[in-house]
Amino acid sequence: MPVATLISWVLTASIGARMLRSLIVGGGLRRQRASSDGVFPGLLFVHFGLALTGLAVWTAFVITGRHWLAWAALGLLTPAIGLGISTVTLWTPYPGPGGAPEDEGLTPGPARAGLAGPALVSQLPDELLSSALTDEQLAGQLIDDMIDRMLAPPAPAASQAQWRLRALIPAAHGVGALSTFLLALLTAVSLR
Repeated sequence: MPVATLISWVLTASIGARMLRSLIVGGGLRRQRASSDGVFPGLLFVHFGLALTGLAVWTAFVITGRHWLAWAALGLLTPAIGLGISTVTLWTPYPGPGGAPEDEGLTPGPARAGLAGPALVSQLPDELLSSALTDEQLAGQLIDDMIDRMLAPPAPAASQAQWRLRALIPAAHGVGALSTFLLALLTAVSLR
């Protein structure tokens, strides 16, 4: 059972390393530092560091057979999983892929001064909404744009399928972490 735990831990850490590498290469850490909300980038490195340290301690347990190393590795794995759950909770988009839909029908124009490109309907500037209350033409255009957006066909199935496949990577990492934790716990308990 210790070797099965080691294999599970290595596979889970490999998936985590792949996700961290993709995040770094894709510029995700720079975007996170630039925004005030979301996950503090150091949280990811602490999560990864705890998991790798626990893996090293578990490897030492497998080699030496000292029981206290198994418990120490389990003690390192527990906060690593907690930080991982925190990360997933903060980064999970709601209500679906990419968060709220953008209203692409609202583009800049003479009647829509104040909008600079696609905007979320809920994030229209107050000045634009105030002027829409007094300008019938602008109010009509905003309402028409919102109705057109609501009646538009859904996004192509390919992009939704791609989003679902990308979601399988962190899901596999989470299942691997849970499996590793359970295997490590069962191994540590069975040592007595």
